[in-house]
Parts: sequence; structure tokens; C-alpha cells
Amino acid sequence: MIATVLDAAVSDEPWLVIVATLGPLVAAIGAIGALIIGIQTVRQRTAADAQTQWWARVQWAAGLALEADESKRSVGFDALALLASSPLAGPDDAAFLAGLSFDVLGEVRDRGVVDDVDFVPVGDEPFVRTSDARPVVEVTRSEVSAAKLRVVADRGRGRATPPWIARLAATASGS
Repeated sequence: MIATVLDAAVSDEPWLVIVATLGPLVAAIGAIGALIIGIQTVRQRTAADAQTQWWARVQWAAGLALEADESKRSVGFDALALLASSPLAGPDDAAFLAGLSFDVLGEVRDRGVVDDVDFVPVGDEPFVRTSDARPVVEVTRSEVSAAKLRVVADRGRGRATPPWIARLAATASGS
């Protein structure tokens, strides 16, 4: 085909023949360009839809995390921790999600000196400790879940989590 085009260009054939010969080539290049643009559009739309669905889940989980009911708060913070670990969560999203845990973790900090305490889940069963043990701060499931959210969000932002929050996150959840 290219040889035909070159032969036509060299000869004295009218320009209409040259254009007619190049027409299918131009059409093929145009079709390939349209295909590439179509694929990029579908990819962009898919990513935007996934981000929209992720944000809707964050809103649902944040609503639960702000509930007065302890079990709903715990589920909300657990869901937020899962969402924070998603590849859809960028550094700014992780900062936002970490911010949702500030008030809850501040309440834990206000109940005792958190650097030198043991965290014990609130439950029906009394806990036993030795006389030489460190002071104890009782924590709820939602407080442990908020600490887990903070650990995941800090990891997503590339920041170090304060040691007391990491210890709180490692606490077995209470009932």
C-alpha cells in the first residue's frame, strides 16, 4: 500500500488519486486514536466511580463513629480503619480519617497519664493485676477501634503513631 502511494506521488497522477489512496490509512489512524481515547475515558470513569463509592462508605462509617451507641461507634471506627487501608485513600484522605479519631483518643488521654499505663477493656469480668503493675486505664471497644484507625491512617500518611496509641490499638477489645 505504501509502495502504491509512493508510486502515485512520483508519477503525474492527479492529487485526487493520492488522497484516495491515503484515505484508508488516515481512517485507520483515526480509528486507533478514537479507541485509545475511549479506553482512557472508561478507565477514568471507573476510577471516579470507585472513588465516589469509597467516599460514600466513609460518610456512612463516619456517621456510625459519631453515634452515641458504643457498638455502633466501634463498627464505625473499624470500618473507617478498613477504608483507610484502601488504595483509594490518599494522604489527604488518611489525614481526614485520622482526624476523626482525635476526640476519642483525647478522652482516653485525659483519663490518665497514657505513657505509663496498661489499657484494660471495659467488660463484665473484673480484671486481676499484681500489686507492682502499672496504673490502669479502662477503655471501650470504640476507643480501641479509634486507635486502630489512627495507626492505619498514620501509616497511610507515612507518619509515626504515638507509642501509647499503638499500645491502645493492640489492646484486646472489650465487650
